[in-house]
Amino acid sequence: MNMVIGNKLKNLRKDKNMSQEQVADFLNISQSANARMERGESTSWASHFTKICELFEIAPEELVKKEIVNDTEN
Repeated sequence: MNMVIGNKLKNLRKDKNMSQEQVADFLNISQSANARMERGESTSWASHFTKICELFEIAPEELVKKEIVNDTEN
């Protein structure tokens, strides 16, 4: 689950053209702590759940749901 969240955090950040440091500043954490969350090495995203959703303007369920890839086109 941490990798799913981590990848989602990284994609959300890039979609907003933000740096890891900008996200970290908003969450009041270090850039390295943010990098660990994005790599799926940390569960601290759970402590910042509400602020993450606020920053990226997403509903909470959007952060935690797994994406289902439809591979029937290939």
